[in-house]
Amino acid sequence: MTLIDVIVGTAIMLVIFLAIFGAFRISVELVYSTKAKTGAVSIMTEHLEYIRGLPYASVGTVGGIPAGGIPQSEEESLNGVTYTVHTLIQYTDAPEDGLDTNDENGITADYKTVKVEVVWSVKGSLRSTFAVTDIAPKGEESLNGGGTLHINVFDQAASPVVGATVRIVNSGTDPTIDVSAETNTSGIVSFPGAPEATGYEIYVSKSGYSSAQTYGVTSENPNPSPIHVSVVEAQTTTASFAIDRDASLHFTTYAPAGPGSFFDTFTGSSGLSSLNQTAVVGGALVLDEDPDTGYPASGNAFSDPVSPSYLVNWDEITFSTSTPAGTALVVRLYYDDNGTYTLVPDTDLPGNSAGLTESPIDISSLDTGDYTTLQLGAFLTSEDTAVTPRLLDWELSYVAGPTPLPGVALDIHGAKTIGTNAEGEPVYKYDALFTTNSTAEWTIDPAEWDDYTISLNDTTAYNVVERCPNVVAPDPGQDLDVSIIVGDNTAHALRASVTDESDNPVAGASVTLSGPESVSGTTDACGQAYFGGIATGVYSVTITKSGFETHQENVGVNGET
Repeated sequence: MTLIDVIVGTAIMLVIFLAIFGAFRISVELVYSTKAKTGAVSIMTEHLEYIRGLPYASVGTVGGIPAGGIPQSEEESLNGVTYTVHTLIQYTDAPEDGLDTNDENGITADYKTVKVEVVWSVKGSLRSTFAVTDIAPKGEESLNGGGTLHINVFDQAASPVVGATVRIVNSGTDPTIDVSAETNTSGIVSFPGAPEATGYEIYVSKSGYSSAQTYGVTSENPNPSPIHVSVVEAQTTTASFAIDRDASLHFTTYAPAGPGSFFDTFTGSSGLSSLNQTAVVGGALVLDEDPDTGYPASGNAFSDPVSPSYLVNWDEITFSTSTPAGTALVVRLYYDDNGTYTLVPDTDLPGNSAGLTESPIDISSLDTGDYTTLQLGAFLTSEDTAVTPRLLDWELSYVAGPTPLPGVALDIHGAKTIGTNAEGEPVYKYDALFTTNSTAEWTIDPAEWDDYTISLNDTTAYNVVERCPNVVAPDPGQDLDVSIIVGDNTAHALRASVTDESDNPVAGASVTLSGPESVSGTTDACGQAYFGGIATGVYSVTITKSGFETHQENVGVNGET
């Protein structure tokens, strides 16, 4: 045999044996899984047979409705596998003699339905099996002195929520009740045979959904709503709850847009990215003098790149020079063109290629999309080795913002209430304080669908300049971003939010205030205009925009309005 024969033969044998080993492994896992399921079915059957052998009155769970001695959840081990056994027993209202209030004899607990579910794990994956059986009384049906607790669960659109968990707790009954069941396809779960008692606590939940519940009387909430419910013998108590998919709220706080600049007075060379035959001497940029030959004929220097975050628009270039006879100094403007600094063309900045000699130079027309980073260049020349031109200072100004502002304290509450306090004021279901973090952000997740009111917790520090959106009302399942721009606190300020008849913000509308003083402004992209530092009093507010009806109303301004 050659070496190639050995290699090929070994490879073929390896493929065959790997396939055999793979099949063997799968067969072992299948045998284990089948054995585990057989054990689960055996435990489930054993529990069902045990329950079937009990007297009808004893068929119930610990803390359940009906009550009995059967645990709602317990663990068992069989053949090295640990199983969790869940038992749910409920009264069932059979349709044959009428449902609910239409029942012929007024007894809705016609028989008991038993569900036994066995859960186990195979290689970290949960498996389960269950069986359901009905157990009817030998004699006549009876509620045994109880009534029916009927729970409806629906969403924001009033559609039934299927599979919501309804937990019923009552520590005042004997035995104590603590039982859970899931809503059916109609979003309903009923507990016939609930013992007559007060103080039934109801908790409704579903994974990925908001929650709802009843509330007890407390000092903070002396008038709760909905309050814990009562069950009366032979009567049906109905309670309804609304839940829906979780939303989230992501807040970011900003300082308003404002002026900024790169400004260098040449106290050092820290604001310069490069110097070529130039130097910083005596608070000015000059030609670099040689002790033997004097000043060179020319030289140049470039500023550090100016790349503002949240750039709104460029403003202007200003500089101060001293040019003795026989010397010259010009300034040129460059931009970052994919990593290479290129001269801004004369079509966008007239005279730039020849050099700018007079300031200020207006650069507000430069497109911020094309010109995100600018750089100043100074070019010095001298015909006399004994003299030099001098650049005393230069500045490149711009407008940028809004910029993230951390540490803003906010107060938030929803419109949903759970009662009123002793003074008759609402107790909100969600009511919290928070302060934006080091990145000026804060997230509430999960958040319930609601109409939220947001205000500054420390009104002495800032005024709200803009809140976008103005109405913070997330829909179920929505991730809503909310930006809040805050400015310096003033004694009196007015923030106007302009919307159309569909509540959409109207940008570019003119807002004019007439009264104690006359001011005007234009709404931003969120349809808002802010007037800070105005006098208190009644203003006539007029809002106009081409193609829209003019709106006018009187507004009293006192504090932050």
